[in-house]
Amino acid sequence: MNSDQFGQETMFCSLLPGDIVIEILLRLPVKSLSRFKSVSKPFCSLIKNPNFISKHYAKITQETLPHILIMGHHHKTLEVTLRLINSLTIHRDVITPPLHFHVPFGMTSEKTRIVGSANGLVCLNLNNHNGVAIVIWNPAIKKFKPVPKSPYVSTLGKLTITDLGFGYNPRNNDYVIVRLLNVATSRRKYEVEIYTLSTNSWRKIMSDGRVLLVIRPFWKPMAPGMIAVKGVAYWVGVEVRNEEMCGVVVSLEMNSEELKFILPPIEHHGIVVDLREAITLRLFNLNETLALIYSTNLEKVDIWMNNGFDLWVLDDKIKTWSKRFKVEPIQGFLLESGFWENSKAMVAQERKEMCYDENGDYVYTKGETNLYLYDVIKGDFEIIENHELRAPFQGYSYLESLVDVNGGVGVTKEVDLSMFLEFDPLLF
Repeated sequence: MNSDQFGQETMFCSLLPGDIVIEILLRLPVKSLSRFKSVSKPFCSLIKNPNFISKHYAKITQETLPHILIMGHHHKTLEVTLRLINSLTIHRDVITPPLHFHVPFGMTSEKTRIVGSANGLVCLNLNNHNGVAIVIWNPAIKKFKPVPKSPYVSTLGKLTITDLGFGYNPRNNDYVIVRLLNVATSRRKYEVEIYTLSTNSWRKIMSDGRVLLVIRPFWKPMAPGMIAVKGVAYWVGVEVRNEEMCGVVVSLEMNSEELKFILPPIEHHGIVVDLREAITLRLFNLNETLALIYSTNLEKVDIWMNNGFDLWVLDDKIKTWSKRFKVEPIQGFLLESGFWENSKAMVAQERKEMCYDENGDYVYTKGETNLYLYDVIKGDFEIIENHELRAPFQGYSYLESLVDVNGGVGVTKEVDLSMFLEFDPLLF
């Protein structure tokens, strides 16, 4: 990139060549660049230029490890809260305390969750007593985009459980939401809808009826459901084969909108006698590679580390699985929210203490959740101090960016969410 891309007449500074000014700006944080938009029209034009934005984010990703954005419930107020953990480093014994990450959308319920995070954009499914809204939010530039209501809702009958996924499509430099809708009138029918940020509109894809939709359990609202990796959305389904119901991974190419079905790495683990078992195939994004583990715990659809497990990764070109590593058993820890730096898993340990009054009568149970990053290869723990959250958790990689949200709404402190609550709350 050079100043010629913005016109020969562009003048940033009388003392430095334009190319030097651009190289300096590429090294500045988003907060500083946002302020520099008001310096002059050439600065504003440069900083808002898509080429500059792409190069700035590429430089950040090359020089900075991703932060971890954690969503959970505050241990006292139970309000849905976000925390940001600073970039991980190789030579460090303890992670620095997480930063409070302000969500400017008012009070939300326990069903509020992160749909996904990509290139500095965070997609949220917001839920309060008035209804539900989906927003695409760039916290760094303080803008968000309310996603409009789909015109295709309820075209096949009564809709029941749904799931959402959010990701970046590198083939056309666009951001996509994929929504899955179960149809109550038929166990084999479901709708797939796609929203693209560039068009600010939805379109529908018909399923072929081969696979029954299986998503995150409704009693685990923060359990990972759909995973987006390199412009492909993945979720778990059930296919009938030889009169047996077998778990499969369903993939949707965001660009071609083509549905495909991928067998799990160990097929007998995918045989299903109860639909809840299919949910024990859990998907994760491991450094932009689809990863899968299998859990034998069916009671709460939690993944306890007590028995250990194998983690498999998918070669997205030839659609074959290979075992990345084996996680050895550790007692009393729960796997939460995926993996980072190739081998670090976020795990939680809950401690409960029964509290009594002065007469010895039981009053309440005090709960405390310790949150760690656990290196499954080295066996090392790094405690996440003062996160003030209780399980369950969500965790997504996050780095700030200048990426725009297609004419989004600016927000500094709080926004009246009721203006954007268009979706039927029964759908979420």
